Amino acid sequence: MLGVEGNEDGPAHFLRLKITTGITVSTARGISSLFRWWLLRWPMRTAEFVGRQFLGRFQTVAGVLAVLWAAMMLAVRPSSWTPPIRTVMARQLLFTAVDAFPLVIRFGAAVGILMIVQAALWIDALGITTDVIVPMLWRAIVRELGPLLACLVVIGRSGVAISTELATMVVSGEVEVLDAQGIDPMTYLVMPRILGVTVSVFCLAIVMSISIIVTGYFIGWLMGAIHIPWSKFLDDILREFNSVDLLFFGSKTIIAGAFAGAICCLDGVSIAGNLTDVPRVSSASAIRALTAVFAVSAVLSILIYGRLLVFQIG
Repeated sequence: MLGVEGNEDGPAHFLRLKITTGITVSTARGISSLFRWWLLRWPMRTAEFVGRQFLGRFQTVAGVLAVLWAAMMLAVRPSSWTPPIRTVMARQLLFTAVDAFPLVIRFGAAVGILMIVQAALWIDALGITTDVIVPMLWRAIVRELGPLLACLVVIGRSGVAISTELATMVVSGEVEVLDAQGIDPMTYLVMPRILGVTVSVFCLAIVMSISIIVTGYFIGWLMGAIHIPWSKFLDDILREFNSVDLLFFGSKTIIAGAFAGAICCLDGVSIAGNLTDVPRVSSASAIRALTAVFAVSAVLSILIYGRLLVFQIG
């Protein structure tokens, strides 16, 4: 009996080996089937996710473009500019553009100091002259810094305020009251705010660029990094100015400002919730507006200059 039980070639060992082998084969087949199922389902799920994201972004862009088109059609209609609409437009320009002038000047002065310090480091490290630095600074200011910083100021000050105000009006029922009184919310609430933001971004971008240039020159002159007189410095800048830069500056500020204003207005009037959801909608609206500004900048850079940042396109 002991010999039979200790024999590894006995019937009991054969039975255990058969059971273990069957379980192992069954497990391997299950894992193989699961792996094949995952390989078949993964491309479908990935395509479904990509398609859902693409459709969502497309619907968002289509909604923003529809709001911009409606606002433009209302703006060119003389009957839209009643005294209350003109008052709303004037107040929006006062809050978004005029009240932001001191902030933009201080902001531009700080950026001008930072840029001239970096320019001085380039001059010392590379041994280049001011004639080389001035065109580089001008292109950086006109093409990127001025419009982008103006958009940041407008979105931070006015974009969040617009989405918060409109979302609060929707939640409290004020928009329904205006509609019941025969006042078109699109004409009274949305159109003047989009135009106010667009005009403000364009004007503040000009003020921002001038502040950066003037502050950069005088700080650079005091530091000894710039040795040419102001008239020569200004003449060098104006010589670098061309129609392509003007086209890019105008289109970038106007289109980016219009998109930022439309997104803030659309998010504000599209709120679905109660008063506690207003801060969430306002913060999300600011992020979406900033994303749209950078996207517009990238698209215009490719269309006008044929490059994205330092990468040549085409």
